[in-house]
Amino acid sequence: MAGGGSVAAAHRDLVDMGVPVAVAQEARLEFERQAGLVRDLKDPGALVDKERLEGAWYAGPGKDDIFWPALRGQLEPKLPKEALREVSRSSNKIVGLGRPPGATTIRTRGLVLGHVQSGKTTSFMSVAAKSVDVGYRLVVVLSGVTENLRSQTQDRLEQQLIGDLDQQWVRLTDTDNDFQKSLNAMPFLASHNHRLLAVVKKNPHRLRRLAEWLESAGEATLYSCPILIIDDEADQASIDVGRRRQSVINSLIGRLLKCPKSAYVAYTATPFANLLIDPGVEEGLYPRDFIVSLRPGDGYYGPERLFGRDLLDHVDDDEAAAPDDVVRDVPSNDVPAAQPPKGKGAVATWSPSIPESLETAIQWFILATAARWVRSQGDQHSSMLIHTSMLAEAHFRLQDVIQDYVDDLKTKLQNNDAAVLSSLEKVWISEYGRVARQDDETDVPWAAVSAELSAVVDSVKVIVDNYRSTERLAYEDDEPLTCIAIGGNTLSRGLTLEGLVTSYFVRAASAYDTLLQMGRWFGYRRGYSDLVRIWMTDDLRQWFRDLATVEAEIRREIERFENEGLRPTELAVKIRTHPAMAITAAAKMRSATQASLSYSGTREQTILFSHLDSEWLSANWRAGERLLERSSALPGVEESKVEGSGRYVLRSVPVKAILQFLDEYRFHPAAIRLKGGLLRRYIDQEVAAGGLTHWNVVVMSTETDTQGQYSLGPAGMVNLIRRTRMKQSKPDVANIKALAGSTDRGADLGPQSLAQLGPQPSDADILALRERISAGPLLALYPIAKTSSPGTTATLREPLGAVDHVLGVTIFFPPAVGKGSTITYMSADLSTYEIEEADQDIEAMDEADEAAAAAEVTAGIESGDALP
Repeated sequence: MAGGGSVAAAHRDLVDMGVPVAVAQEARLEFERQAGLVRDLKDPGALVDKERLEGAWYAGPGKDDIFWPALRGQLEPKLPKEALREVSRSSNKIVGLGRPPGATTIRTRGLVLGHVQSGKTTSFMSVAAKSVDVGYRLVVVLSGVTENLRSQTQDRLEQQLIGDLDQQWVRLTDTDNDFQKSLNAMPFLASHNHRLLAVVKKNPHRLRRLAEWLESAGEATLYSCPILIIDDEADQASIDVGRRRQSVINSLIGRLLKCPKSAYVAYTATPFANLLIDPGVEEGLYPRDFIVSLRPGDGYYGPERLFGRDLLDHVDDDEAAAPDDVVRDVPSNDVPAAQPPKGKGAVATWSPSIPESLETAIQWFILATAARWVRSQGDQHSSMLIHTSMLAEAHFRLQDVIQDYVDDLKTKLQNNDAAVLSSLEKVWISEYGRVARQDDETDVPWAAVSAELSAVVDSVKVIVDNYRSTERLAYEDDEPLTCIAIGGNTLSRGLTLEGLVTSYFVRAASAYDTLLQMGRWFGYRRGYSDLVRIWMTDDLRQWFRDLATVEAEIRREIERFENEGLRPTELAVKIRTHPAMAITAAAKMRSATQASLSYSGTREQTILFSHLDSEWLSANWRAGERLLERSSALPGVEESKVEGSGRYVLRSVPVKAILQFLDEYRFHPAAIRLKGGLLRRYIDQEVAAGGLTHWNVVVMSTETDTQGQYSLGPAGMVNLIRRTRMKQSKPDVANIKALAGSTDRGADLGPQSLAQLGPQPSDADILALRERISAGPLLALYPIAKTSSPGTTATLREPLGAVDHVLGVTIFFPPAVGKGSTITYMSADLSTYEIEEADQDIEAMDEADEAAAAAEVTAGIESGDALP
């Protein structure tokens, strides 16, 4: 499989070699389970290219692996067991979604969506270890744009990925030196005896040298050397922002990717720009092959836990819990004391001071650190972040006044100053206990805290970390650091502030990604989560809450696409817009297109079915029968059949009957947009505005019987239709990809009405026609034969295999009447992609059934016999 072969071919080869058929089949099933073809429900969500979905080749670590077992040994003391299992599961998936190293060419483009400060490095180290175990020979990590982040990443990989396997690796970079090789690369790349590692800044000079070095190996060597390129902080610098020509770093990354066996995996916690890359650029970085959303481990402090979020629109959402009480207000009149005025050169005349809110934040940092010492965490790092400006000069000026304050506090505590102790005790009383303690967080009395205060203040260092700093932020394993870190850009990208307890943050940003990356307080706070505090303005707090909502929607979109088997080139992930913020820099959104999300004018169809659950299937069939029975008995409802189609129609059905049906019909739980409560909320909103009051209901039976018949209430014996499941559906879920055809929106209209639109009207054409003739909303019931089988040419489909007949539902909504039911989004423009429309498959099936029936009649075969 690692050589690029298929599952079927490997199975066939085993049998040809004399392995018993039963053993070969069991081996195949085990492989498919481990490779994710039979998916574990705990898998991370992913949006996956069709080829990868059908050709999964990696079944997880093997018994002869070297690099992953060594890395796992490094991670075991640092991660809880379940967290390590999740890392292993997700890295298995990411490796398997790439190409096998033995494939002739690779050229993968993938995106891994992590969380800020949540273990992305651990994830890509695991992907690297497993990749080199199966045959990838060069790992290139593109690590941000600053040397301190590159050096930090290099050190982490040397400690954990390389670890004790130093003899197995050739390091092309080290903690002090970025890439600078000039020798011929062929001896390095041609050797199978070692693996190579390069951690390289996204710097034109370094990337150019790396590209030239790789090219020096020659084409033949590059065809024999699988390369894994991991782009950390992939939304920074990597994306093409050139106005008239391709930007330099983007073009150099593209040059690296011209190596025929290069796999590119982008990692970021702020994927907004990556999701808006132009998909039409053939060698671009749009994640055309897969998008994976990682799950954070238990105890992760993310935007939702710190700021909360709104309930998601158009999702049956009950997961928006109240945030922890950790955010404190910075009054607007405090900001000028800690933040320089705007204007060129204005910082030169600025004299900072410590406003009351900043003083309280510093005092709480001292108190919280003392509490951690009482909890036996004195051997761990403890940090405070002060982020008020991007200007280096402002950092140094603020450092002076804060250092003076800390020195004064130190002297007063050494002298047991009663006023200072009283002030600190008041802060302790007001803050301690406002956040619930976790199981690993013991109660801390004031007496124990006060006993540690003098020693804590004595240990505090006030450090500026920016491009002009001579003393940079550095955390040593054997020397715990207690520091107040003042900075801007260097502290807002990738760099981890160890033991971050307190943050004072008043620097606004105008883009989603910039603001989220500044939130260094996200991450794990084991043993002191109750002590974490953030000081910021009310506006910033609301912006972070809004961003938590945006991020939750993106991850839910990816989950939905995974459930429905959609691909990154088939349906773009949408990003909600904000009235006060841009999604990302304007240059990164040039290729984006505007989209909207609402049920307004949409076609919502059931494509996921619990086809092996007879109770579920029969309950839905009964719900359809009751809808028809109740509706047909109501005054004013008209009952008829559509000429030339065999479809049964009820017209002018009151909305209350529709809502009752939606309460009874059981949508599959993985169908994120189709949930009864969610649909009801939208319909209620529209009814209040005067819309959706009366509906048409149609049974989508065929005119001829090709799949058998079954009774459906007042509609009588209806001819069943054929819908088959996609291959690689989960074992207990039938994903039929599409239920409705492109013309089904007009299923209740007569042929004369549709004829005026021409021979092949689109869904949009029929929607416009319905508006003109005031046809209203339509609910369509699809009676599907349990024995539905694909034609001989349908290679991506397999028999439905249901235990009972299936009732599918499509709701065709007209344009919304209510004003507040649509949200604006941005997404990548996929208009240049040639995408096979799923409803074309449906129409082809229906046409094939009709043609087969006609042929049978012509041949004198009795209707109902099996199709040839």
